[in-house]
Amino acid sequence: MDSFLVTLAVIIFGMFMLGIGFTIRERSSGVLLMWIGVLSMLSVISYRIYLATSAV
Repeated sequence: MDSFLVTLAVIIFGMFMLGIGFTIRERSSGVLLMWIGVLSMLSVISYRIYLATSAV
């Protein structure tokens, strides 16, 4: 269950970063926030793939 809560927290953080970054996308800080959001979403996907393929 702890893995689920960490994954959920990263997803919520990433969605906030994407939303805030998209709102201020005209500035360079908005683009940076969107990149942080995208990278956090990709980290969740890669972490879940790692868990699915590891021999636990």
